[in-house]
Amino acid sequence: MPFCKGCGKELGEGDKFCKQCGSVQQPVTRPTAPPLPAEPPPAAVAAPASTAPAGSRTPLYILIGVLSILVLAGVIVGIIFLVQGSSEEKAIEEADKYVAEALGYIDEVDALEDDLIAETKSLDFSVGAEQFQVQVESIQKQLQDATVTLDAAAGSLEKIDRPSLPDWWDEYISLLDKAYAEKRKAYQEWDEFITRMGELDEFSQTYQELVNTFGTATSLIDQAYDQHNTGCDNWATAAGSGAYQNAKNLGDTALGELANARALLDKLAKMEPEIDFGAVTDAISQLETYIATMKTSADYGIAVNIDAHFPQCEQVRANKDSLPRSVSWDIAAWIASIRDQYIASIEDHLAREVRFRRRAARVWAENNP
Repeated sequence: MPFCKGCGKELGEGDKFCKQCGSVQQPVTRPTAPPLPAEPPPAAVAAPASTAPAGSRTPLYILIGVLSILVLAGVIVGIIFLVQGSSEEKAIEEADKYVAEALGYIDEVDALEDDLIAETKSLDFSVGAEQFQVQVESIQKQLQDATVTLDAAAGSLEKIDRPSLPDWWDEYISLLDKAYAEKRKAYQEWDEFITRMGELDEFSQTYQELVNTFGTATSLIDQAYDQHNTGCDNWATAAGSGAYQNAKNLGDTALGELANARALLDKLAKMEPEIDFGAVTDAISQLETYIATMKTSADYGIAVNIDAHFPQCEQVRANKDSLPRSVSWDIAAWIASIRDQYIASIEDHLAREVRFRRRAARVWAENNP
């Protein structure tokens, strides 16, 4: 396409003069080879920098784009830090609140412990089964109330969002968790102690029944002995024969009581298998043997067998004073020893709890000067 040599205006095919500036134009001859591109007009020379070849200056719009990206990245990073800082501050604020709640609940339990331990130490079975049970129920009620409060403390500690807190908080909360766990163990053992006291109360009542049954048997044996003596003193008479028969009847009744005592002894052995009831078993056996000897002597007396009767009669009289009179045992002292073992373990857990709480307080102080 031809252009004016004077003003660069596009010319029509065959124009000799420029219609714009009037300059005379030379005829244009089309070459056989592809023509070289015409000299660009002035407007083309002022084209945008985007046409610049490689190695020239970086275009302005690229620099602006890069700077925009950098600024945006900085803004995003700043927002992230602000959000993270805000999230951490919120987590710390909530953690402070939940820790305060948990310690408040634990303080409530602490306020009860001194009196509760004192009441537990004074628990005394020797006051009688009924009064003993009243004491146990009082302790049990206080333990139930304390356990509810401890559960509330655990609930508060569990609400803490630990991953969102600074590193030192993990050690701090872990120490509080350990302190709570020790207190919880103490109260679990207290609950076990109350359950154990209930079992021992039933055991003691059964043992008291055994003691009473054994006492009834010895009383019947005393009566049988008196009748046997009457028989010995009224040998070969109707009065003597009647007394011997009474001795036998009383002896049989005593044997029935001793059989009941053995049944109670078996029950006790199942309730408390670690206790050695060998002495009680021996005492029952000794009375059973004595009654058998007395009945044999009475039979000889009734049969007027003089040769066999008098040796037996003397044996019954000679062994009377060596008979066991009771199977009493200081069960109150035994129960007290079990109580003291529980109290020692409970106090040990509470002492460990205090140590963990002190360590937690030091961690707090070190990080909150």
